Order: sequence, then C-alpha cells, then structure tokens
Amino acid sequence: MNRIVNIMKMKRITYKLFMITSLILLSFAVLIYLTLYFFLPTFYEQYKTNQLQSGIEGIIGESKNLALKNAIPLLDEYTKENNAIIYLQTKEGTIIYSPSFFIQGNTQPPILTAKTAPIQNAENLNNAFNVTLPIQFLDEDNLMVTVFATFQPIDEASQVLVRFLPFISIIVVVIGLGSAYLYSRFITKPLIYINEGAQKMANLDFSENIVVRSNDELEELSNSLNEMSNNLQQTMLDLQKANEQLKDDIERERKIETKRREFFATVAHELKTPLTVMKGYLEGMIYNIGPYQNRDLYLEKNHKIIEGMEQLVREILSMSKLEQDTFKLQLEEVNLLELLDSITKDLGFFASQKDIRIIKQISPNMNVRTDRDLLEKAFKNIIHNAITYSPHGETVLIEVTELPKENQIQIQVMNTGVIIKEEEIQQLFEPFYRIEKSRNRNTGGSGLGLYIVKQIFESLSITYLMNNTQNGVQFLATIPKGRW
Repeated sequence: MNRIVNIMKMKRITYKLFMITSLILLSFAVLIYLTLYFFLPTFYEQYKTNQLQSGIEGIIGESKNLALKNAIPLLDEYTKENNAIIYLQTKEGTIIYSPSFFIQGNTQPPILTAKTAPIQNAENLNNAFNVTLPIQFLDEDNLMVTVFATFQPIDEASQVLVRFLPFISIIVVVIGLGSAYLYSRFITKPLIYINEGAQKMANLDFSENIVVRSNDELEELSNSLNEMSNNLQQTMLDLQKANEQLKDDIERERKIETKRREFFATVAHELKTPLTVMKGYLEGMIYNIGPYQNRDLYLEKNHKIIEGMEQLVREILSMSKLEQDTFKLQLEEVNLLELLDSITKDLGFFASQKDIRIIKQISPNMNVRTDRDLLEKAFKNIIHNAITYSPHGETVLIEVTELPKENQIQIQVMNTGVIIKEEEIQQLFEPFYRIEKSRNRNTGGSGLGLYIVKQIFESLSITYLMNNTQNGVQFLATIPKGRW
C-alpha cells in the first residue's frame, strides 16, 4: 500500500516538474523566435548601416593622400566586404569608376545615362543604404562617391524563418519535452528516496539511513534526517529504558507493599495468638475454672508469653530501625575474636542444654571497621539458630579466614547433623518464615532472626551465603575490612 502511495506521489511531483520545465523551455523558445523575427531585421539594418557609413567615411579620409589609381583597391575591398555597389562620378553625372570599369587619362569615358547607372537597376530602394558624398584624390577633385547596398537578404531570412517555424517547433518540443522529463526524473528521484526514508522514520523504522551523494542541499537534508533519526532512536531507547525502569519500580513497590501488608498481617497474628492464650489463662483464673485455680502456674506461663511478645516487639523495632532512611551506622574498629568470644559466652547455656560443642578457629588479630552492635546482633542470631536447630551432641564450628587479596575477612558458621531443603534456604531470610510450620515457640523463634540478619548485612555491605554441605548447614559471611 505504501509503495503504491509513493508511486502516486512520485508521479505527481514528476508531473509538476515536467510541466513547469516544459513550459519554461517552450516559453524561452517562443521568446527567442519572436526576438529573432521582430528585432533581428532592425538590428541587422542598424549594424549594416553603421558598417557601410564608417567604411565609406574611412575611404574618403584616406583618399586625400592617394591618387585615384591607388585608391581603387580600397574601393574594391569595400565592395567585397560589404556586398555593396560603389562608383565615382563627376558633378556633371559622368561615371568614371564602378566595380565593372575604370577610365583614366586622355581616354574619354563613356557617358552613362541615368538608365545605365548601376543604381537605377536596384530594386526596393526603400529598404537599402544609398548615400552620395564628395571625395578628393591627389590627382582628382570635385568628384562624388555613391554607395548602394540592399537590406533585402535579412527580409528573405525572416521569411525563411517563418516557413521553417513548424520544423523548429517540432525540434524544440521534442528536445524540450525530453529534457524536461529527464530533468524532472533526475530531480525527483532523490526527493522520492528521501521521502520514503522519512516515512519509515515516521513509522518508527530506523533500520536504514538515507544516503544521498550530491554535495548539495539534498545531501545536507538527508544527513539532517539521519541525525534526527539517530537522536529520535536514542531518545526512544532512553524512554523505553525509563519506562522499563518505571515498570520495575512500580512492580517493586507493589511487591514491597504486598510484603508490608503480609508483614503486618503476620505481626498481628503473632501478637494475637499469645494474647488470646493469655486472655484464656486470665479468665480461667478469674473464675477459678478447673486447673486454672493453680494461679502461680498460669501466672508463670503468662509471664513467659509476655517475655516472648516483648522479644518479638524488640525484633520488630530493630528491623524498623534498620529500614529507616535516617538510620546511621556507628563505625568503629572491631576485633572479631573478642566479638565472637562474647557471643559464644552468652549462648553457652543454650549449647550446654543440648550438649552441643562450639569450636572456634579465630586468629587474634582479625579486625574490621564496622558497626559493632549490628554485627554482634547478626552473628548472635546466626549462632543461636545453629544451636537451636542442631540435634543433641552435634557441633557448631566458627571459623574466621582472612582474604588478603580482596581485603576481606570470611566468617564461617557450620552446624552439623542437619540438612535444609534447597527450596527453603532462600525463604529463611523472609520475615516470619519458619521451617517448622506449627509456629510453636518451643520448637523455634518468631521467624524474624535471619530476616534481621539480612537487613544488617545489607546495611554493612556484607555478602552472605547459606548452603548444605556433607557435614551440615554452612553459613558464610564476607566482611570488608574497611579503613581506620
């Protein structure tokens, strides 16, 4: 369809150029013909008159210094050059020289009457040059020179031009139309090519550039269109990237909003369940129902529930603190041996209850620049989880290795005797996710521990990895040393 439209447009512009060029050429041809027909005779007559007049005046000027016999060649040359008739005569009218005879000395020249004088045989005297002037020679004076030249040839040429007009017209029309057609095709071809390229650009097709090699405005136009095409293409790519980024941001915000709603729903559930249990205990104690008459027992249970809720609230507040934009890290030099010794000492009671050995392989001079409180909280959660989810009699290995080339330190925490399903490893870092689905506080925590670890490590630019090994579950954290 576009091809047909382009062909129609090409025909329109070619037709316009063809008609305009043809009219211009024909107009010039008619103008030239009319100029030749009307002005050429007058111009020729004026030119011929000036030539004849100046020529005879020159002869008259030179004859004063020449004898008649020596001046004859000048007269003959004037006659040949100007296609004129010239003769000399006395004041009495006796011709002593004409191009056909010359008499000098004692010889008596023949007397030519008006009928035998050359000028009397000329026709169409109104369209001719005829002048009689006095002339002197060294040996002759009181003579008159007569010059006659007809302008009839130019009239004949005009008549021939009129008769030849049909043939000239045919030749002019053929040449003019042919030239106009070739000219219009030559001019419109690059224009149509540029138009096709511009239409592709308008349809957002930037696959081809417009190439015109003409060293003129058409080449400049094609280069400008190519530059506009490149700029438009780049702008569209930028807009596309921005649009994709905007879509990603919107999708990410949607996910964040979804997670936030899920988070608050889970928090509400985590708080509602212990509150419901506490309410039941308290009502039972108030009304002295069955076993609830043992108030000391159920007050202790309520106290444990409140401690659990308090711990949950503290974890939520810690997580909220990390997510705030106004949160600032308190950086300082931290000795990892001292930090991990302090953590394992605090968790030693839990390990002893399950007969779990904690093995540490740490060099004394392992220092990093980081936020001590956050790092302590993160590794306390990691080691506590390793102890909590390991069977009785297993081992928790804590190993610290220096990576000098990367200017980093790697900390490994491994608990033996346990394997986690691969599809659940990454979900462990989601809020409130627990492998044990009953959410019993006796078999696990709130499900925020590793999520808080994730938030802390991201704040401290620490990379981490959890995976299964032959011996158990391995947690790797790589900490940049930093500068101090």
